[in-house]
Amino acid sequence: MLFSIVVLSYNRPEQIDRILTKLQSASAGNFNLIIKDDCSPRQDEIKAIVKSYSGKHNFDVTFHKNKSNLGYDRNLLDAFNITESEYVFLLSDDDYIEGERIVDLIHILSRREYKLYFTPYIDKLNECRKNIGNFSINKFNEVIYNSILFSGLIFDRRSVIELPKDESFLSNCIYSQVFLSSLLAYKEKGFGRAPSALLYLGGDGENFFGENQSAVNREVLRNRTSITSNLKYQKFLLNVVERISKSTEESIYKKFMAEYNRRLIAYLLRARSLGWGDFRELTASIKKSNFDLAWHVKLAMYLFVITPDFIAKSLYKFLVAYFKKSG
Repeated sequence: MLFSIVVLSYNRPEQIDRILTKLQSASAGNFNLIIKDDCSPRQDEIKAIVKSYSGKHNFDVTFHKNKSNLGYDRNLLDAFNITESEYVFLLSDDDYIEGERIVDLIHILSRREYKLYFTPYIDKLNECRKNIGNFSINKFNEVIYNSILFSGLIFDRRSVIELPKDESFLSNCIYSQVFLSSLLAYKEKGFGRAPSALLYLGGDGENFFGENQSAVNREVLRNRTSITSNLKYQKFLLNVVERISKSTEESIYKKFMAEYNRRLIAYLLRARSLGWGDFRELTASIKKSNFDLAWHVKLAMYLFVITPDFIAKSLYKFLVAYFKKSG
């Protein structure tokens, strides 16, 4: 089998139905689809939906139920153990693939040029992850940021299994996919690109990360509406990037922190544009953190206090357009 599309599923039967519907237009090919349910409360509904599509696809569709609830990271890592395919295409259950574009993906993967591929995705009519450049240590931040969204990351399965990795750390880091893709890109000194107009973000699934029984720090991460929620996640990301740097080159972490500090300015502007309450909450959280803040971030925190609302909103829109490179 050339590749397996492995859907990391938890409690989203309606979105699984959409994935199966969209893939009905895919022609027969050397691939299969695995719905990998992490013992979610609605697993019986999901299994029934998968069964209802029996015989309606030109490829094999399998419902895989974990023996126990693994949580996000372990469920993702286990995706490479449940198939014998050459490649694993990771897909979140609230995203979907346009079936008629599968033939283009088969054409690219059949050349077997790379061990890692990034799939561009459509998010609210905007195509993202399309401008990632060629491999360069000086631009390694692109690999990291474009790996945050795991949907559309395509890995050579055997290469992932053979990577040296600390399973105990990865099982609780929230960004295991970032670690895997970064190490693989560094090792191979390159990566490929999957076709455009293949992957779409649904963005309509309820946030079940914090509800998953085995989710790390579920109480901290459950509320995604707070202005500080991303900041709490980013602590985990910085830990992962530090691990990546120790396994590759120290300069990777230094360059990432420089980029991260620049992005913090846009984050602060977003909070400021939302109002004083959000801005005060975010700045208080940043001050309590152990982040190594650059001088220009500290200056920005001061200047935004005296910045009028309309200027803050305009600057925020500009900086998001300039700095944001991935989901």
